[in-house]
Amino acid sequence: MLQGFLQGIKELIFPDNCFLCRTYLNSHHQKQLCPSCLSEISWNSPPFCLQCSRHLTAFNRQGLCPNCLKTTYAFDTAFSTCLYEGVLPVLIYAFKYYGKTLLKKTLGHWMIDSIETYHVPIEKFDMILPMPLHAARYRERGFNQAELLSSAIAQHYHLIHRTDILTRWRPTPSQTLQDAKQRWTNVSGAFRINHPLDIADKSILIVDDLLTTAATADAASNILKDSGAAYVGVLTLAITP
Repeated sequence: MLQGFLQGIKELIFPDNCFLCRTYLNSHHQKQLCPSCLSEISWNSPPFCLQCSRHLTAFNRQGLCPNCLKTTYAFDTAFSTCLYEGVLPVLIYAFKYYGKTLLKKTLGHWMIDSIETYHVPIEKFDMILPMPLHAARYRERGFNQAELLSSAIAQHYHLIHRTDILTRWRPTPSQTLQDAKQRWTNVSGAFRINHPLDIADKSILIVDDLLTTAATADAASNILKDSGAAYVGVLTLAITP
């Protein structure tokens, strides 16, 4: 009885509301969105492109989407949980640029759920690395959103989590400001590897929030492969349709 009373006082003083529409959520809710807003999330669903995991709207012998048919990537495979459309861009923007880091609870949970649902072979990876931010941007933001997601996933699956191996040594303009061609030149040579012996012949999983042209993921994967990694996968919260 006392516990229920204290919970009621907590909800009165610090009410839980849907992150998007501010609808009140009772004490039994498990997510930070109300059912209505949650229904507006577009989940990435099969059939998947065998390379980048985009939903395939047309079938071909290779099992690849139009982008992957014409591009060779350094990473071996990729998987994304959601489609970058609807309300999801609002959530990611708030997560990255407005310091709404508590969203890592819900966003990380979605990624883990999709790993389980689609049997993503997470167990084949030796370690997880977050997509790094340049030091100047990290100081400005105070956190790395990819690291918040990658640490949750590594902890859940008891995998090694390293933030000191893949580093971004050259500051680059935000990829969101670039067109498709500029995105590739923007990240060229932007990454460096520390402790290369630690990744020699290892399977590495890079975690990031968003996959668009895959230019950033390709650049990071390329230097990991050049430094001795045997296999590189990419896991992101969202992917552009």
